[in-house]
Amino acid sequence: MNTGQQEWDVMKITTQKFVSPRRCALAAAIAAMGIATVAYAYTTDVDARGQIQNISGGHRFIIQQRTDTTPGRAELRGTSSTTGVSATGRFKLVSGGKWVSLMQVLNVVAAGQTSGPSEPVTQLAIRPKSGTSNFEFYIVQGGQLCSGAPTVTVGTYYTISMSVSTGQSPSYYINGVKCQKSNPDGDRAGTVYDGGQLKTGRHFYAKMGAYNTTSNLTNSGGGSTVEWTEINI
Repeated sequence: MNTGQQEWDVMKITTQKFVSPRRCALAAAIAAMGIATVAYAYTTDVDARGQIQNISGGHRFIIQQRTDTTPGRAELRGTSSTTGVSATGRFKLVSGGKWVSLMQVLNVVAAGQTSGPSEPVTQLAIRPKSGTSNFEFYIVQGGQLCSGAPTVTVGTYYTISMSVSTGQSPSYYINGVKCQKSNPDGDRAGTVYDGGQLKTGRHFYAKMGAYNTTSNLTNSGGGSTVEWTEINI
């Protein structure tokens, strides 16, 4: 099993309702004009080693060193879908940055369910860049470097987006540079197998924030703080 494969985690999702202040203001403005609208909302997924703080235009995600039992997680969970999901935002590394997943796509394992045990399809993450004090973007599953993507430095903003439809491998864009797993090996949205049989109509969803992969534990990566603004998930 390679390093990337070791970083896969089956996660129990515990969520609470969270509505973006920016979206609340937008919805209120539209309602004031008498235009029908649907409320935007996402849920939070925060464990005992993570927290989410409000900042201007977005959120700060703080996670501690991963342990055997607690990964260090502070994320926003998008709505589950059987057709397609997307996520966008401006990311900034404040501190840390050692083996931290930033944006994910996950399949819901329980057939037909929109919450419960989940497994990752792919995760966009950052890790130390060899020979420097900076970091690089990579895909966790397989450990593939995002070739052509900018080097990550503390305090610099990067625009990141992701989109995926059923049966596809997620495509991530970092400042416009595409990063996608070169050999999906079954890492596709909505294509979970159970007992060797493909389960149709599977739900999948996007997440963004900060999450310590198992390499954080293996390499004693410590904690991290990241910020996301202009969030859309």
